[in-house]
Amino acid sequence: MVLLISACSSSIDLTNPIGFGLSSKADVDEWSDKLGAQWYFDWATKASRKSKQLEYWQTIRVNQNGYSPSREKIETIARKYSGYTWIIGNEPDNALQDNTSPEKYAQIYHELYVLIKSKDRHAKIAIAGVSQPTPTRLAYLSKVLEGYEQLYHEKLPVDWWNIHAYVLREENDSWGAGLPVGLSIEHGELYEIEQHGDISIFQQNLIQFRKWMKENGYQDTPLVVTEYGILLPEEFGFSQEFISDYLKDTSEWMLTYQDEEIGFAEDNYHLVQKFAWFSLSDPNFSSANLVDLNNKTLTLVGESFNSLTQKNISEK
Repeated sequence: MVLLISACSSSIDLTNPIGFGLSSKADVDEWSDKLGAQWYFDWATKASRKSKQLEYWQTIRVNQNGYSPSREKIETIARKYSGYTWIIGNEPDNALQDNTSPEKYAQIYHELYVLIKSKDRHAKIAIAGVSQPTPTRLAYLSKVLEGYEQLYHEKLPVDWWNIHAYVLREENDSWGAGLPVGLSIEHGELYEIEQHGDISIFQQNLIQFRKWMKENGYQDTPLVVTEYGILLPEEFGFSQEFISDYLKDTSEWMLTYQDEEIGFAEDNYHLVQKFAWFSLSDPNFSSANLVDLNNKTLTLVGESFNSLTQKNISEK
């Protein structure tokens, strides 16, 4: 079979912008209904037909030796259940996540892109979200692009550009995201703890990422933020009230900010087309949980999320 991998899928669906990451076992339909969420992902794959009510994105985890789940399982899902979006990897730049060099990631991405597209012509492919849109992470992604072109003699094909939008310190043996795998540098952005919730940094980093996308020929590609939020606990100054306001302000900015120079033309030049809060509920990062699974209630942050979705629906 000859597959023209340079041509990405058309008909990108921009109707479900607001979602969340699901990192704890929960009734996703129940909580999505209570929150008004429109899509989710769970850093995994599932073999089932697409829901008409709630959009789900598949995720393949990568590593220096390959990927998971198996090729056979991926083929089966792609062949039998058409039309999913597939995220290839999760923070490959991060030694504590997928921990994959840029060169190796380019090879794995190519293999999986070709595999999935050959089994499902309606599938969409999203590149892995690196930890945050800082210069060091853009250097990692630039190496991915360079490696791909050197190996396959064409520009990396992608249906969705993807980024995680945290504000984390980039230094070894410190809090934050560490240094990108495969880069020889002493440090990146040395954010202080109080800057973790700085909305202006959040905004400027996403603006810089869209500029980088344009410089590399991807302005006409939609952008998804698959993780954003507050990871540090209340004792560092991040109360429920602070996080609720942070969710509201960052989300509304992503829904409304436009720039004709760098934005996505098909979406009226908005920078971000889709985003997912981290997370519905995670015991390791509980400050930003949307729900209290034990008491079966929305948290204050969850109520802020629900207000956001209701406002978005009413304005359509």
